[in-house]
Amino acid sequence: MKKCRYCGRELNSPLEFCCNECENNYRKIVEKDNRKIKCFIIGIIVGFLVMFYGILSNSDFIIGAGIILIGILVVLLPFATPETIVFLGYQKSKFIGRLLGMLLIVVGIWVGFIG
Repeated sequence: MKKCRYCGRELNSPLEFCCNECENNYRKIVEKDNRKIKCFIIGIIVGFLVMFYGILSNSDFIIGAGIILIGILVVLLPFATPETIVFLGYQKSKFIGRLLGMLLIVVGIWVGFIG
């Protein structure tokens, strides 16, 4: 069964949204997200470079800092795949993305400071 692309409610019609409000909200948010995608990609690259430097220097602290950096980025910019959005809806996908970003921060703290 199809679901609304914004809120995730089940649909009985061939439309992609349950109402005009969901469609308008989805279009506005996607437009805003498209402007932030470059920052997201640059942040991921920087986080991986920090982790790679930590691996080369054999420093758990620097590896953890790279993971924390990526986690913060995912919490601030929780992008999801189109498949996830179709499956859960935009709002739930964004929420789960933020939860996974928080999990990355916890893993980074564990790797960099505890482990």
